[in-house]
Amino acid sequence: MFKLGMSLVFAFISAMVIALAGLVSDVRLMTVLLRSLVGFLVAGAVVWLVAFVLEAKELVGFDKNLELMENPEGEEPKSPEEYEAEDEAAAAEAAEAEAPSAEMQTSDEDNADFQPLTSNNLKHMEAPSDN
Repeated sequence: MFKLGMSLVFAFISAMVIALAGLVSDVRLMTVLLRSLVGFLVAGAVVWLVAFVLEAKELVGFDKNLELMENPEGEEPKSPEEYEAEDEAAAAEAAEAEAPSAEMQTSDEDNADFQPLTSNNLKHMEAPSDN
């Protein structure tokens, strides 16, 4: 089904390009329509054949179903308690990362005298005179 859809999309695009080129070059409308139809059929057939050949040579698999990954044979599924223990360990690590370090506290103390710019703090410059 994917091959058919892909060939129809490419065929439609080629037909629109052919029709636009024909209308820009002031060709009769009947000629534009016939050229677009032929271009639609040819482009659709070529794309479908290329997709068919690529799938036959097993270079691509357009219509193949996805294979789900299976558990390795040596590994057994984990119990809910093991998953909860892993979650608690991850939460503890996240809490440690969020705790402010001594280095961050000193940088906060250095920035304590910081004052944001306001219109009163700015020095207004005068435009140079044209003398």
